[in-house]
Amino acid sequence: MDEIISKILQMDETARKIDEEAQAERIASQEEVKKKHREVYEEYLESAKEHIEAYKAAEKKASDAQWKKSEKHFSDVSKELDRKFRTNKDKWVDDIVNGVLSYSSQ
Repeated sequence: MDEIISKILQMDETARKIDEEAQAERIASQEEVKKKHREVYEEYLESAKEHIEAYKAAEKKASDAQWKKSEKHFSDVSKELDRKFRTNKDKWVDDIVNGVLSYSSQ
Protein backbone atom coordinates (compact mmCIF):
# COMPACT_ATOMS: atom_id res chain seq x y z
CA MET A 1 0.00 0.00 0.00
CA ASP A 2 2.85 2.36 0.82
CA GLU A 3 4.33 1.52 -2.51
CA ILE A 4 1.10 2.47 -4.31
CA ILE A 5 0.84 5.77 -2.41
CA SER A 6 4.50 6.44 -3.16
CA LYS A 7 3.93 5.80 -6.88
CA ILE A 8 0.81 8.01 -6.85
CA LEU A 9 2.77 10.82 -5.18
CA GLN A 10 5.61 10.33 -7.62
CA MET A 11 3.17 10.44 -10.58
CA ASP A 12 1.55 13.55 -9.05
CA GLU A 13 4.95 15.23 -8.72
CA THR A 14 5.81 14.27 -12.30
CA ALA A 15 2.45 15.64 -13.50
CA ARG A 16 3.06 18.90 -11.60
CA LYS A 17 6.50 19.26 -13.17
CA ILE A 18 5.03 18.63 -16.62
CA ASP A 19 2.30 21.17 -15.87
CA GLU A 20 4.83 23.75 -14.63
CA GLU A 21 6.97 23.20 -17.72
CA ALA A 22 3.90 23.55 -19.93
CA GLN A 23 2.92 26.76 -18.12
CA ALA A 24 6.45 28.13 -18.47
CA GLU A 25 6.47 27.20 -22.16
CA ARG A 26 3.05 28.85 -22.63
CA ILE A 27 4.27 32.05 -20.95
CA ALA A 28 7.46 31.98 -23.03
CA SER A 29 5.39 31.48 -26.18
CA GLN A 30 3.11 34.38 -25.26
CA GLU A 31 6.14 36.60 -24.67
CA GLU A 32 7.62 35.50 -28.00
CA VAL A 33 4.33 36.33 -29.73
CA LYS A 34 4.27 39.78 -28.05
CA LYS A 35 7.88 40.38 -29.06
CA LYS A 36 7.21 39.31 -32.65
CA HIS A 37 4.09 41.51 -32.71
CA ARG A 38 6.16 44.52 -31.59
CA GLU A 39 8.83 43.76 -34.20
CA VAL A 40 6.28 43.48 -37.01
CA TYR A 41 4.53 46.65 -35.84
CA GLU A 42 7.82 48.58 -35.68
CA GLU A 43 8.83 47.30 -39.12
CA TYR A 44 5.44 48.40 -40.46
CA LEU A 45 5.83 51.85 -38.90
CA GLU A 46 9.33 52.21 -40.30
CA SER A 47 8.13 51.15 -43.74
CA ALA A 48 5.21 53.57 -43.52
CA LYS A 49 7.56 56.41 -42.51
CA GLU A 50 9.82 55.63 -45.47
CA HIS A 51 6.82 55.62 -47.82
CA ILE A 52 5.62 58.92 -46.37
CA GLU A 53 9.04 60.51 -46.75
CA ALA A 54 9.31 59.28 -50.35
CA TYR A 55 5.79 60.60 -51.06
CA LYS A 56 6.62 63.95 -49.46
CA ALA A 57 9.79 64.23 -51.52
CA ALA A 58 7.93 63.39 -54.73
CA GLU A 59 5.14 65.86 -53.91
CA LYS A 60 7.66 68.59 -53.08
CA LYS A 61 9.44 67.98 -56.38
CA ALA A 62 6.14 68.13 -58.27
CA SER A 63 5.09 71.23 -56.36
CA ASP A 64 8.41 72.95 -57.05
CA ALA A 65 8.12 72.11 -60.75
CA GLN A 66 4.56 73.49 -60.84
CA TRP A 67 5.69 76.62 -58.99
CA LYS A 68 8.53 77.20 -61.50
CA LYS A 69 6.10 76.68 -64.37
CA SER A 70 3.61 79.16 -62.87
CA GLU A 71 6.37 81.63 -62.04
CA LYS A 72 7.66 81.50 -65.64
CA HIS A 73 4.13 81.92 -67.00
CA PHE A 74 3.47 85.00 -64.84
CA SER A 75 6.88 86.41 -65.68
CA ASP A 76 6.16 85.95 -69.40
CA VAL A 77 2.73 87.57 -69.04
CA SER A 78 4.23 90.46 -67.10
CA LYS A 79 6.93 91.00 -69.74
CA GLU A 80 4.29 90.89 -72.49
CA LEU A 81 2.13 93.44 -70.68
CA ASP A 82 5.16 95.71 -70.15
CA ARG A 83 6.04 95.38 -73.86
CA LYS A 84 2.47 96.21 -74.91
CA PHE A 85 2.41 99.19 -72.54
CA ARG A 86 5.70 100.58 -73.89
CA THR A 87 4.54 100.04 -77.47
CA ASN A 88 1.00 101.40 -77.08
CA LYS A 89 1.06 103.88 -74.19
CA ASP A 90 1.10 106.98 -76.38
CA LYS A 91 -1.69 105.63 -78.60
CA TRP A 92 -3.76 104.66 -75.54
CA VAL A 93 -3.29 108.10 -73.96
CA ASP A 94 -4.29 109.76 -77.23
CA ASP A 95 -7.35 107.47 -77.56
CA ILE A 96 -8.44 108.26 -74.00
CA VAL A 97 -7.92 112.02 -74.43
CA ASN A 98 -9.73 112.02 -77.80
CA GLY A 99 -12.54 109.93 -76.32
CA VAL A 100 -12.99 112.35 -73.40
CA LEU A 101 -12.78 115.40 -75.65
CA SER A 102 -15.24 113.96 -78.14
CA TYR A 103 -17.63 113.10 -75.33
CA SER A 104 -17.45 116.55 -73.78
CA SER A 105 -18.02 118.32 -77.14
CA GLN A 106 -21.26 116.49 -77.83
